[in-house]
Amino acid sequence: MRIAFVFNPNTQGAASADAVEQALHQIGADVYCVTWNGGILNDWQRQCLLSCDLAVVLGGDGTIMHVAKAADGELPILGINGGRIGFLAGLEIHQLDRLNRLIDGRYTTEQRMMLDVTLKTADGDRRQFVALNEAVISRGHISRLIPLEVFSEDRSVITYRADGVIVATPTGSTAYSLSAGGPVVDPALNCMVLTPICPHSMHTRPYLFSDNVVLTITVGKEAYLTVDGEEAVAVSEQDRVQIKRHEKVARTISLKDESAFYDVLTQKLIDRN
Repeated sequence: MRIAFVFNPNTQGAASADAVEQALHQIGADVYCVTWNGGILNDWQRQCLLSCDLAVVLGGDGTIMHVAKAADGELPILGINGGRIGFLAGLEIHQLDRLNRLIDGRYTTEQRMMLDVTLKTADGDRRQFVALNEAVISRGHISRLIPLEVFSEDRSVITYRADGVIVATPTGSTAYSLSAGGPVVDPALNCMVLTPICPHSMHTRPYLFSDNVVLTITVGKEAYLTVDGEEAVAVSEQDRVQIKRHEKVARTISLKDESAFYDVLTQKLIDRN
């Protein structure tokens, strides 16, 4: 079995990289180490990734998420939690003895919905992004509310004056959306979660949309689009942000005995608070 082992040497979790690599060799895997310093994986890193049977990623949710998107659904990802919460991690660092299950095929694989996010500018340019967690449209450094309007299939659904709005996948429902008052959604479901950020309105409830709709969001003042916490891109009043289900899914592996989503939820959020 060819395994790509990806980690960021500049993070605290990288202290466990040698132990993980040694454990992978011990189970008889051909290990191809890929160090990642953030940003976009270069062509060599991505080719190395896609030439393997699966990838093992040591890090927090941000690192695991980035590699899962770079894999483009072509191979499954096992995340080993090297961060604080690690919702996307299928293994904790003290459970390396379970890595032999990769060779035996004794693991579960989940398919996680992603979003296709397109910024259509007034001058006809298009910028496309892929989100595993969420797309966020928010105000900049000036403390002011943004007028926002949300359309579903070109029909107006709701308008807000708010700090912004989040469109999250079920995977992302336990991230920024949860902090903003959104619901927890089982990642086995396919839907989009629309959550306003600090709306100046009595109407503050989040919305759930089917995964087969196309959402379009416009702003009444300049705002910023951020996808999965990466680069912030300016959005003007004449621009439109279109969000729909991506044609591919992220594939994640779990080697944990507690495979139920709500067991993990309890351990990660409730028990740690």
